[in-house]
Amino acid sequence: MPKVQTATKESDVNELRTNTGLRRAGAVLIFGALVLGGSIATAAAFNGRGSASGEDPASPAPSAPVVTPAPVISPEPTDAPEPTDAPEPIETPEPTDDGGDVPTVIDLETADGHDVTVDLDEIAHLLDGAESGHPAEGMSVEPYTLKIENLDERTLKLTWVDFGIDNELALYLFQEGKVLVMVQPEPTTEVDAIGFDRELILTFKKPVSAGDLQGFLQGGLDTPGDDAV
Repeated sequence: MPKVQTATKESDVNELRTNTGLRRAGAVLIFGALVLGGSIATAAAFNGRGSASGEDPASPAPSAPVVTPAPVISPEPTDAPEPTDAPEPIETPEPTDDGGDVPTVIDLETADGHDVTVDLDEIAHLLDGAESGHPAEGMSVEPYTLKIENLDERTLKLTWVDFGIDNELALYLFQEGKVLVMVQPEPTTEVDAIGFDRELILTFKKPVSAGDLQGFLQGGLDTPGDDAV
């Protein structure tokens, strides 16, 4: 006949519970010991590395050095130059219609000591210069003639004869610059018949040839050129 299992005794059950609890408690103790041992080993290893380098593991990592810029040296101020007086403005001469620096009226030298002038207003714009010649006593040309000769390629010398009187003459240019007419007023009172040379030197802006000109001496104050052919 098969055996019928009998009921477990209460003492056996208690013993089983006791053995099981002891095993669990032992396992917990062993696990705790392992964890604690690992922590101690880790700490020891960390402390060992820290000791080897000689550094305190709790100190922070060193920061980058702070570089202080060198001070900027400003140049010493220099003495400002003393102000100078402003130059006086140069007055510009106003333009004239008298041919620039060429005078429009020329005073002639005379061997007889009379006051004689020549008005060049009509031809001053063509000239670079005008002046009196230096006549000797007496006559070197025929009366009522106007002698024209070159001193250089731009300079003409005019020579004519007048009575020994004070006089005011005028010079004109006609026929497209081909005819020079000297207007010489006649005496208004009785005079000696002796004549004297008069000389005038003209410098033109452009070359001029005496051979291309005709000269006339006109008496009186009539229309210039009346006696010109």
